[in-house]
Amino acid sequence: MRVTGKIHHLQALRAIAASLVVADHALEYPIRRQLLGEHNYALAWILGWVGVAVFFVISGLIMVRSSYDTFGDIQQARRFAVRRILRVVPLYWLATSAFLVVSVVRTNAFNPVDLVKSLLFVPYLSPGASGMRPIVGQGWTLNYEMMFYMLFALSLTLRRGLGLAWIFVVLAALVVCHVIFWPPFPYSDPVTPAQFWSDPIILLFALGMVIGLLEHSALRRYAVPHPIACSLILMVACGGAFIALGGAFPLPVSWQILFAAMAVCTVYICTNAVTAAPGRVEQVLETAGDASYSTYLIHPLVLMVFATVWGLLPRSMQHPVAFLIASILLCNLVGYLVHLSIERPLGEKLRHFAERPRDLPKRARLLA
Repeated sequence: MRVTGKIHHLQALRAIAASLVVADHALEYPIRRQLLGEHNYALAWILGWVGVAVFFVISGLIMVRSSYDTFGDIQQARRFAVRRILRVVPLYWLATSAFLVVSVVRTNAFNPVDLVKSLLFVPYLSPGASGMRPIVGQGWTLNYEMMFYMLFALSLTLRRGLGLAWIFVVLAALVVCHVIFWPPFPYSDPVTPAQFWSDPIILLFALGMVIGLLEHSALRRYAVPHPIACSLILMVACGGAFIALGGAFPLPVSWQILFAAMAVCTVYICTNAVTAAPGRVEQVLETAGDASYSTYLIHPLVLMVFATVWGLLPRSMQHPVAFLIASILLCNLVGYLVHLSIERPLGEKLRHFAERPRDLPKRARLLA
């Protein structure tokens, strides 16, 4: 079964995932200003983790969905790699430049090695840091994404069955090595590149690939009505259980498994919607989902400015819930504007340049 076309509800789910990451970072401001208790850090972190988990599952699904008929072709593998690079790198490098300027102004410090590693998606641990973060802090997820894209591009050079089996085996082997050398009980955040790239979180890509394969192989697709509402209910239920049971970070493996299952369910639900046409709310979310990459990259800068302005208000007016809602709306709006003005036109120009037919050499034209 050939599966093509845009999945409207999945794009809406992208917007929700990006907004969860925004909420994670937005909550830190009222907590630091003691408008919320420090126990709310657990809520903030789990919102961000859920958003990232959903993004990773979607990535695995989309890679299979968009490349199912292109296995066994080296040229298609090359085209895939180029398109992924053009999709991720230009805006990320622009964001890195902006974050670097802010960092230098605030700290008056500059480390060129960290800059090179950030630009090349190499994870590193800065002195005094608790996690491996590039200059664009949330860009740690892109280090995983680019590793997955590299593996997937290599799998495209093989015939479909062999290529898919190869990437599943590689991901599983990396996790097995991680478990052997860095036992996951109790779980701790990666502190070396090898530990980082073999973290069990990479299995989320494999789970997304399974959903993509089900799209092609299933004779009947089991649809769920109101996919966005059902997805939100699942997220709230899992997040509520985490808070009620006193969950904390680093996130234990048991909770990681629960939230991974939740992410898979939400992606599957939104991939198999009853109605092909989304409603008004889903249309707004779909538009925000189209700009989710821009929102994901630039939202800390937006939050930094917005929190400064918000802090000028009388303390009695600095309601944390209002700040959270306004932050999510503002970051999505600015992300959409960046998507329209920078990400999309820049991407189209670069793809046009990279994929334009190359003129044959003069001698080749004469022989032809």
